[in-house]
Amino acid sequence: MADLSKLRDQIDQADQDLVKALVKRYDLVMEVGRLKREKGQAVFDPKREEQVLDKVTNLAQRPEYEAALRAVYQEIMDQAQRLEEDF
Repeated sequence: MADLSKLRDQIDQADQDLVKALVKRYDLVMEVGRLKREKGQAVFDPKREEQVLDKVTNLAQRPEYEAALRAVYQEIMDQAQRLEEDF
C-alpha cells in the first residue's frame, strides 16, 4: 500500500501545480480580455484556439493522451472565454 500512497501524494502535488498554473493562465487570460476590449476585438479567435490545441498536444509528446488533452484544453479555453466575456 505504500506505493499507492506515494503515487497519490504525487498526484496531490501535481494537482497543486496544475491549479497554480491554471490560476496563472486565467490571470493572463483576463489581461488579454482587457486588451481585446480596449481594441474592440472579439473575445473568440478560432484560429488561435486551434493553434493552442495543436501546441499542447505536441508538447505532451504522448499520442495516447492527445484526445484527453484536447478535451481538457478545450474546456480550459471555454472557461477562459467565459471569464473574458464576463469581465
